[in-house]
Amino acid sequence: MNEQFICQNFVFDFQNRTLRINGEPIKLTPKEYELLAYMIRNEHTALSREHLLNTIWGYASFGDDRTIDTHIKMLRSNLGQYRDWIITVRGLGYSFEPLTENYN
Repeated sequence: MNEQFICQNFVFDFQNRTLRINGEPIKLTPKEYELLAYMIRNEHTALSREHLLNTIWGYASFGDDRTIDTHIKMLRSNLGQYRDWIITVRGLGYSFEPLTENYN
């Protein structure tokens, strides 16, 4: 089974580790892919920077929140018209909030 997250012209393929926007492939770094995949799987959930560091990078945060912020900035840039789907949760971290969702 090929699991995908599809919303509007945004197609994220978990198995093939690909993202297509408007039919065009979007190149993500491995960490950007892991971060986006985790956020999609936990959509509508506020995720702390510390939690994301522990989960994606595998280590505790000791003043290293900028790692997450930098990756989110680059990820938003890659998402183009869908950049606003990654919401900043003030004082905590981030949340993935697509307008509508459709899982296949």
